[in-house]
Amino acid sequence: MNAQLLNPFSIDIPDTVSNTLSSAECSVLSFNHGFSTLAGQYLAIGRSDGYITIWDIETKSVLRLLGGHVRPVKSLAWSSYNRYLASCAGDWNVVIWDLAAKSAAGPSVREGERRRGGDEGEGEGEGEGEVDPRLPFATERKVTIRFDCAVVSVQFAPGNSKRLVVVLASNEAYLVDISQKILIRRRQRCSSSNTPLFEVQDINPSPQRIPLLNTLLNPEEAETTSPKPGITAARFTPDSRHILAGTTKGTLLIFDALSGQLVTTSSVLGTSSAVKELSFDISGKFVVVNCNDRSLRILSVSTTYDSCSASSWLHLIQLHKVQDMIQRTPWVHPSFTPSSDYIFAGASHKAAHNVYIWDRSSGTLSKILEGPKDWVVGVDWHPTRPMVASVSNTGAVYIWFSPSEEIWSAYAPGFEELEENIEYQEREDEFDFAHEGEEEGRRRRGEVEAADVRVEAGKHGNRVVTKQVDGNVDAETVWQLLGLEEEEKNGWEGKRFWMALRRIEPELLLMSSDSGWKKEQGKEEQVRALEYTLRDDDTSDAFVIPPRLEVDYSDFHDDHL
Repeated sequence: MNAQLLNPFSIDIPDTVSNTLSSAECSVLSFNHGFSTLAGQYLAIGRSDGYITIWDIETKSVLRLLGGHVRPVKSLAWSSYNRYLASCAGDWNVVIWDLAAKSAAGPSVREGERRRGGDEGEGEGEGEGEVDPRLPFATERKVTIRFDCAVVSVQFAPGNSKRLVVVLASNEAYLVDISQKILIRRRQRCSSSNTPLFEVQDINPSPQRIPLLNTLLNPEEAETTSPKPGITAARFTPDSRHILAGTTKGTLLIFDALSGQLVTTSSVLGTSSAVKELSFDISGKFVVVNCNDRSLRILSVSTTYDSCSASSWLHLIQLHKVQDMIQRTPWVHPSFTPSSDYIFAGASHKAAHNVYIWDRSSGTLSKILEGPKDWVVGVDWHPTRPMVASVSNTGAVYIWFSPSEEIWSAYAPGFEELEENIEYQEREDEFDFAHEGEEEGRRRRGEVEAADVRVEAGKHGNRVVTKQVDGNVDAETVWQLLGLEEEEKNGWEGKRFWMALRRIEPELLLMSSDSGWKKEQGKEEQVRALEYTLRDDDTSDAFVIPPRLEVDYSDFHDDHL
């Protein structure tokens, strides 16, 4: 639904449960927040059996079924334009899924699965290794990153699907770079050599992992500090300049998002309890912190820029502290509404399924969404509509929504809304043939009215997107770096190489390394290799998950339970 066609005077807080996915086996969920025009169209559900299902909110159907984990899914993250989905689980893996991929029938990622629906004992040994064709396939899996322990959270950098921040159960955090690269090599061939002069090849380097460490501690302080404060939560700032991390001692660490170096620390929380979760609002001006002392703290975030050193710093000020003084309720998954006017969190209380909503400016409680008896283990707010999805401890998903009254006059300015049915009185000349001039005037008026209600497709909200660094890489620059002359473009090998450079030119972002001229081992000829990082391919603001009408995943989802 287009955000500009919504009623601005409608209630922006849901009040009732409109739909229930009782058989979802959900452990974590996430709407597709991001810069896409289809933000909020999909709901990703991580299941307790390791599968991931992607639901269409409008049709209430399962579009994709992803199988890559063997433990319950702990966290899900969408890329900025929703082409990629990152998932992590207790099996020590982080998996990046390419939702634009179209896979064909193939083996399941799980061994020993038999075809469903077959009679037991039918042909002993027959059908071994056969799988139900509805089971997920591995071709959508783009990258798998394995760590040394369970992974508890993952997040894409806003505006860059090649960088992630990962937090482990061992209280460690890593900045991960999965950028793809291309190698361009030129040889100065000897007279006796038959090796090609030019080579262009793709490189799939191993993901680069940069540990986020508290390097401000001097050696004496590090020895006396036992145990060392570990990182329990980490999130990118919406402008992708910094990473804000919380520790087991209640302090906040601010890292540079490109290098992973520690910039500064802050004790603004005023507690020694561990930080459980962090969440920024859409503009990056506020952040809510959930601590083990069962309190939510709302912080104001301001950024100071240094024009000389091209660096920036974050300044944090605590505005409000929210807690349940009577029942001492612990909170789960706190975050902000799309307008940043409210904060919400699930109450992890075993007696009720409640979602609390507070006013951000005053810190006062605005509303409590009361559901069934099962307690909340996860909650997320729709990026554009007053809709909330919550997860119970039984794995059921509840969709909270307040139906908005449709304003038909937004589509046709002359449309008149009626409170009740009125018998229409036909005019005497209503169906008479109009003159040619009148018909032309009526057509033009229709075009003007249609132009008035057209809405330009844009980004939801005032989001800040970090632009990629443009190194002005073009084919001519690469040609000159390799010491080639203009007339060499007319030769047979030179012409093919020039055409290859022109073809890959739009994908080149910046040069990551230059080997210079050097001799290969055991050879007399000199070689120069240039390594370039490729641009992010998650840039389409109208990306739609390709439909798979030949596979009904909803049927599999139901009978798999």
